[in-house]
Amino acid sequence: MNFSKSHTKRPLISLTPLIDVVFILLIFFMLASSFTEWEFIKLGLGEPESLPIVPKSQSLITVDFEARYTLNGEKLSLETIAHKINEQVRLQGDHPVLIKPVDDLPLQQIVTILDRIGEMAGANISLVKDERKGEH
Repeated sequence: MNFSKSHTKRPLISLTPLIDVVFILLIFFMLASSFTEWEFIKLGLGEPESLPIVPKSQSLITVDFEARYTLNGEKLSLETIAHKINEQVRLQGDHPVLIKPVDDLPLQQIVTILDRIGEMAGANISLVKDERKGEH
């Protein structure tokens, strides 16, 4: 009987699968990353008493829960309001726009109108608090 010690070599770790995994992770993070620039709308948030509402020199837009919009008390669609604001900005130049959402209005509705009106009025938009808070 021949009892010989077998000398087993340590298995070498291949780097090829490791490089493949690194490239797959690199591709995943490249596709999952977003390189868009965020745009911001500058707003002035004032108390109702500090922003007197003068309908001739500024536009007051109110928004309620059913996405009904009014411009200076007149019920209109958002597209019609945007068109009228665009005309006012063309005529007056620096036309202030006040947006008054009802209390607890979902943020998406506020962002929708801010985005649409912000295209027309630029940075001259103010968000006004609802004075009817606490009245029932």
